Amino acid sequence: MTTLTVNELVGRNRAVATAHEPFPTFAEMAAMEVDQPFLIVLTCVDPRCKPEYFLDMKPGEGVLVMRNIAGHVTPALNDILALDAFLPISEIMVIHHTDCGASHFTNDIIRQKMKERLPTHREVDSIDFGGFKDLEQSVKDDLNILRSSPLVRKGLADKAVGYVFDIKTGALTRVDG
Repeated sequence: MTTLTVNELVGRNRAVATAHEPFPTFAEMAAMEVDQPFLIVLTCVDPRCKPEYFLDMKPGEGVLVMRNIAGHVTPALNDILALDAFLPISEIMVIHHTDCGASHFTNDIIRQKMKERLPTHREVDSIDFGGFKDLEQSVKDDLNILRSSPLVRKGLADKAVGYVFDIKTGALTRVDG
């Protein structure tokens, strides 16, 4: 397996930029009467979990994709709040996936590794790195964070839905929470 470098990615960008078609600005989108983004898909950074693929999303459909480890709500909450203040956000999909890397570690494992590198930093003991054991419960927990936050608009929290994406079948399974 070869290791890709930042310089190689920048080189690829040069090739892409030569044929790039400009994206419209917000002002241009308004003039064209194109929908502003209104739906957030929050999912994992895992490269096997590509919502653009498994949701068959097309440019201009008004979907914003947010990604972090395991697709957890807590690290994305500030972004969700800012987007909801700036854009007409009406729904949120929280999508976790099978064989997620976060199901293979615990906070204690990550904390131990961090302490080896940063032995004097006690704040490591209070960080939640997002590990989980029960995939469906993890989705339910994230939905609960959205629904119980006093900062999330009730109309938006009520429209939050959760799913598990199966990396083997490509299917989504609804998780009620």
